[in-house]
Amino acid sequence: MKIAVISDIHGNFPALEAVLKDIRKEQPDVIYCLGDLVGYYCMINEVIEAIRDCKIKTLLGNHDFALLYTKGVIERSKTCTRVLSRQLVDIKKENFDFLSTLERYIQFNINQESFYCVHGGLEDPVDEYIGVLTEEYFEKNEFRYDVLISGHTHYPRNDIIGKKKYLNPGSVGQPRDGNPAASYLLIENTKYTHKRVSYNINSIADEMRKKNYEPYIYEILYKGIKIGG
Repeated sequence: MKIAVISDIHGNFPALEAVLKDIRKEQPDVIYCLGDLVGYYCMINEVIEAIRDCKIKTLLGNHDFALLYTKGVIERSKTCTRVLSRQLVDIKKENFDFLSTLERYIQFNINQESFYCVHGGLEDPVDEYIGVLTEEYFEKNEFRYDVLISGHTHYPRNDIIGKKKYLNPGSVGQPRDGNPAASYLLIENTKYTHKRVSYNINSIADEMRKKNYEPYIYEILYKGIKIGG
């Protein structure tokens, strides 16, 4: 059994195209997406349509949630709010409607291991940033699975916490670990591999430039860092 896990595409269609091409070479049995199809970059319709066409089971991310339910407002970020307010106008109705079908969690088993996937964390599946994990965190949230997988932070992780494991696939559309290559996760039996895929950053930067987005939003893609970081 082989599973590919992607997350945090954020309207960066060239990055998604490159990742899906690489995934096809790996021939996984299934692909899961942990959410955040929208936000930051301008090719949201292309991203959503690719996910729909590939019939990829996808979770609701915090940017997706904001677009659907808070008129694009993310209180902690003026940049995110400005971008999402534009995307509310740009998104096609059928793609907006697709976002409303996204689920809050995915669970699956491989061999003897059980996996539970969310965008955020166990306390807030949509908008919790997971930092340092402890056994107490899993105990407090009565976590009965072997492996927790989440996105949201844009940092790849593979941690062992007592008898539990934590995985983060990193970000397809906006890596923040200093490596500009798109990131995704392959799970095969008990082997976990973070794959990095180079793509043409100029192509998404050019699209952003044409639509008069501020350069600081897309220039960070060349460095693989967080906006403002």
